[in-house]
Amino acid sequence: MRTDRIYFDKPGDFGLWEQTCLPIGNGYMGASMFGGIRTERVVLNEKTFWAGGPCEARPDYYGGNHRDRFKYVRQVQEYLAAGENKKAEELLPMLTGDGDFGTYLLLCDMVLDFDLPDDNVSGYRRCLDLQNSLYTCEFTCSGVKHTREAFASYPARVIAFRFTASEKGALSFTLSLDKTHSGHITAENSTLVCSGAAEDNGLRFDARFRVYSDGEVISQDDRLRVCNASEAVVYFCAATDYDMKYPKYRTDTDPACVTTPLLHTAERLGWDALYDEHYNDYSALFGRVTLKINDEEKELPADKLLEAYRDGDRAAMNRLETLYFSYGRYLLISSSRTGSLPANLQGVWNESNTPPWCCDYHINVNLQMNYWGAYNTNLAETVPPLTDFLNSLREPGRVTAKEYYGIESTPENPENGWTAHTQCSPFGWTAPGWEFYWGWSTAAVAWLMQNLWEHYEFTGNRDYLRDSIYPIMRESVKFYVQWLIYDKKQDRMVSSPTYSPEHGPATVGNTYEQSLIEQLFIDFLKASAELNTDPELAGKVRELLPMLKPYHIGKNGLLKEWYEEDEPDFDRSKVQKNHRHISHLMGLFPGKQINHSHPELMNAAIATMNDRGDESTGWARAYKINLWARTGDGDRTYKLLRGLLESCTFQNLWDFHPPFQIDGNFGASAGIAEMLIQSHEEVIKLLPALPSEWHSGSFTGLCARGGYVIDASWNNGAVTHIRIMPKLGGKCVLEFPATGGKRTIGLNTEKGKTLEFSF
Repeated sequence: MRTDRIYFDKPGDFGLWEQTCLPIGNGYMGASMFGGIRTERVVLNEKTFWAGGPCEARPDYYGGNHRDRFKYVRQVQEYLAAGENKKAEELLPMLTGDGDFGTYLLLCDMVLDFDLPDDNVSGYRRCLDLQNSLYTCEFTCSGVKHTREAFASYPARVIAFRFTASEKGALSFTLSLDKTHSGHITAENSTLVCSGAAEDNGLRFDARFRVYSDGEVISQDDRLRVCNASEAVVYFCAATDYDMKYPKYRTDTDPACVTTPLLHTAERLGWDALYDEHYNDYSALFGRVTLKINDEEKELPADKLLEAYRDGDRAAMNRLETLYFSYGRYLLISSSRTGSLPANLQGVWNESNTPPWCCDYHINVNLQMNYWGAYNTNLAETVPPLTDFLNSLREPGRVTAKEYYGIESTPENPENGWTAHTQCSPFGWTAPGWEFYWGWSTAAVAWLMQNLWEHYEFTGNRDYLRDSIYPIMRESVKFYVQWLIYDKKQDRMVSSPTYSPEHGPATVGNTYEQSLIEQLFIDFLKASAELNTDPELAGKVRELLPMLKPYHIGKNGLLKEWYEEDEPDFDRSKVQKNHRHISHLMGLFPGKQINHSHPELMNAAIATMNDRGDESTGWARAYKINLWARTGDGDRTYKLLRGLLESCTFQNLWDFHPPFQIDGNFGASAGIAEMLIQSHEEVIKLLPALPSEWHSGSFTGLCARGGYVIDASWNNGAVTHIRIMPKLGGKCVLEFPATGGKRTIGLNTEKGKTLEFSF
């Protein structure tokens, strides 16, 4: 049986964290492993450990908002409507936040110094086994085989490390900490405790390391010493006093009250039982889906696999493409589980107290992309952290709606609309960024509503729709219903001012915002009808929907990004022809309104993508994989996938922008699934964007809207076998390539009754 594993035949470089580490995580915490021989450094993270937010140093914390900014927004609207763009630009600095944002923090490094002779080391291998969610490092030194293992358990909420030597008494090491924050470190009774508070905001933390060994464990002030052992296990747990509740964002519970019982339980269970519990939980998610491309595969160390891929080695290419797909699913499971914060720009892994872009929640593409693969790759259980996070932004988002948009919630009308912009934090930062030209993104929340609505489309979970998704969605719709204004020149309802991430001028009603609001309105009407609720709001949405008119084709045949771009006085000085963002194609993906039923829009979208080009950063290539997959052009889609793997992938298979951004991993994994199955056009299409390079293969467990789980095999580009498992039942239509041409079949399915076809 084929195993998905990323491995190396040499240790990683501590100075090249984002390129050479191997990550494990359980949603709450993350650990980055390097496989050092005599010294191992493990980078540790706890996802709620953040700088910023309300604290004694910020007694007037206001979520980044400046007060009473709507008057400036209204002036900008008036200037833009009158064509006085220069005057509008002069006021744009007033449409920003205060800049005191905060950042995701490194918790600490665990440093393990092993007593090993300087003899040559042989048989070295470090490996991340994706199927078993287990890290291992093995080597032989002076005739003694050393094995080091680690896994991050979601059920137990701990990370466990085990070190073994093949000879009794041959294992000795010191465990210490580095890069710690303000506080104190104590060692007592085989337990190392690091507790204190973040320097910026006083957020309390507690990190504990409990050591069990068949040798002697000695407590030495701020470190633990293991002597003359053959086995030692370290259980690690961390927590903070963060609470996802506005406006305090703190709990009164001492973090030690969380970590201490968790460590006691882990120690009581022991390594084997703890791993079995972890494996059963993890494999129930990861094991649902498999992918095989062609027949020949080559297993190589990850750095050599990348080299062979770049050299065009077909067996290596088959291997890397399926491995990268599986890695995206592994990373999502490891960085987003119920009860945790959602996956951020780096999932859960971070080596710095000043990480790129604050390692935040960017919502002008990045957070959305993190969850694109949650549904079609059968991981809907990873989405609740995103839902909970967005729900937590509603209260602070009402403050932003009031101060910048004049939309106020009152005791009489308490849920009157919320919004957020490009950067968000766990402390309710919903204000615009501190520069307009990247920080203003009025429709970003509308985009996020697609991530939530698709949960219902794929799972049919009506209770989750009613209780968790719909309240967030409804209040977002209330915001946009009040925000839109009529523009006489364009003869439509518009959002204004709009800015297309992250280039171009400020304009009226750009395609990015208009198309996202349109998709939200369409989805909301379906949701309200499904729940038979909010007829008055639904009526307003029906009136506004046909007046949005988001899509316009320019004189050059391209889909317009800005409505005004054909006008002679349009300001092109801020337009970048080959920009990484291609935000006016939201309707193609992840939206549904640019599709094969509208060939004029589809052709304009294709022309636009050709004009924008394929060269870009990692996440942008991943986005374009999904865009091209929706066109049905498999070979062009595959070209983007190859470009991503050849030019934007580190040796540990993390995506880079540069630097490392995990959304490229998630987006590409989703895009590979999109090449194999699509269901956004009321038909389930199998192999809709199959490249000629993938002449044969199979997949299991991919999902389609309507609650369908599907397995399929193909040979010479034609489907040879289909298994369809309806979770809900009902009528569906399958479309797939067959010998002699495309084939379409209609099915009446029953819940839980599997259907199989061979061709």
